Amino acid sequence: RDLHSFPTRRSSDLEIDITELRLMDKFADFRKISGNTLKMIALVTMLIDHIGAAVIAPLVEDDILPVGMSFDTLITIYKALRFIGRTSFPIFIFLITEGFIHTSNRLKYAASLLIFALISELPYDYAFYGKIDLENSNVFITLFLALITLCGVDAVSNYFHKKNLNTTYTMFASIIIILITSAAASLLQSDYKCYGIFLAVIFCFFRPIFPLNILAAYIVIASYSTEWQSFPAFILIFLYNQKQGKKLGKYKYLLYALS
Repeated sequence: RDLHSFPTRRSSDLEIDITELRLMDKFADFRKISGNTLKMIALVTMLIDHIGAAVIAPLVEDDILPVGMSFDTLITIYKALRFIGRTSFPIFIFLITEGFIHTSNRLKYAASLLIFALISELPYDYAFYGKIDLENSNVFITLFLALITLCGVDAVSNYFHKKNLNTTYTMFASIIIILITSAAASLLQSDYKCYGIFLAVIFCFFRPIFPLNILAAYIVIASYSTEWQSFPAFILIFLYNQKQGKKLGKYKYLLYALS
């Protein structure tokens, strides 16, 4: 992006984006990873995680050992796979914020996430619980709710700005939206629950304080279960070069399906 891409935007937005660009320039030499590369890394690490959770974990629980392998070795493999898998979720959430910022059709984007959430639920249930489980829902629900949160906060912000209302109203309305979507994530027991919402908000609306927003996001997610192991994701996000990379075309839907 350059400064010519902002002529029709509010002066306050322009100042924020200029600040953001100046901050990004300090780290430009280090930032070499495209958005599509991040997608592939997230997909591969998620697949590795699911092998651990859906294949190795049942073997451990049923005390089934592959020929020539000790129980301790199987446990070590399981822990290693799950450790690698911790990288995927923060990247997926980060990419949701990038999609929110850059997509030309947020409604279509949200609809795609919701459709894949519904399609994924049965495979998710049988892979992880061996039956239809109405108490838990897959990560696409979390991604969908994160996107809805960003859209809601952005909408109320624009509304109150047009009405020239005090920013306190914007903050209050935004907090209400975040609380509602966070409650929905907890009620639906979606993967990572409200933490996905919090990460999306930090990644998106605190972009001007990069890279402190990345550090803040890590501190938040690290407080949840074993997610302190997700630190490689935040290093990769730091290295993101603000470019999409080679377009995936229809292959992006294949990535959704594999997810």
